[in-house]
Amino acid sequence: MLRSATLALLLAAGPASAEVWQAGYLFTAAGIPLMEAQVAFDMDRPGARYFVETRTRPRGLATIFFRGEQVARSEGAWRGSLPRPLQHRSQGNWRGTPRRTQIDYAADGTPRVTVLDPQQDMERTPIPTEALPGTLDSLSAMVQLARQVRETSRCDGRARIFDGRRLTELTVATDAVRQADSGGLPSCVIESRIVGGLPVERPEDARVMRSIVHFAPPREPGAPLLPIRIELPSRWWGTLQVTLVGLSRT
Repeated sequence: MLRSATLALLLAAGPASAEVWQAGYLFTAAGIPLMEAQVAFDMDRPGARYFVETRTRPRGLATIFFRGEQVARSEGAWRGSLPRPLQHRSQGNWRGTPRRTQIDYAADGTPRVTVLDPQQDMERTPIPTEALPGTLDSLSAMVQLARQVRETSRCDGRARIFDGRRLTELTVATDAVRQADSGGLPSCVIESRIVGGLPVERPEDARVMRSIVHFAPPREPGAPLLPIRIELPSRWWGTLQVTLVGLSRT
């Protein structure tokens, strides 16, 4: 959950023209580097399409928990200002165990898990079938947030995220005090809570997790509006600081 949510939060609000951008981020805890991520995205592809792909690698202490490259990619289409995901894929390695997930979406927005490896990683609480239509993958949910910030300078909204194993509810609000301090650009306060697929042996995972995404003006003309810093809770390392370290066109 930590990796997918973190990478989703890295998404940027892009300009109206169709361009592929790549942003680099560094994850630290108490100043100690733990992970690095590259996020490639294009929110305005021909045919009202979007895509976002994240690649993350551990550094330092994080190599104890996973090795190699973790990759996730989401593709979808816009219906007005709302995303309609078409496919989400992720693969990587966690504590020596390969993990792969693919979710395909029907025309009515119902997700269908076509790849889930391993099939059963641990005992989890059930997810009602009727709760799945209209859910988003984590990257598409943050595409929606990024577009909203770009168009309205506000963060407020709700979403339900399904990653193939868990169903999570997100509530997003604009921090008015921080927004005033940053010249009108928002800081988005995101509260997330697992409501289905909760690990039976970890009931504490049901607690509300709170993250803050800080936006800043574009660094150059035509560049996207980016989060420059993210405050992210974690199970093992306290609050992670995720900092923008690079941006380029590809």
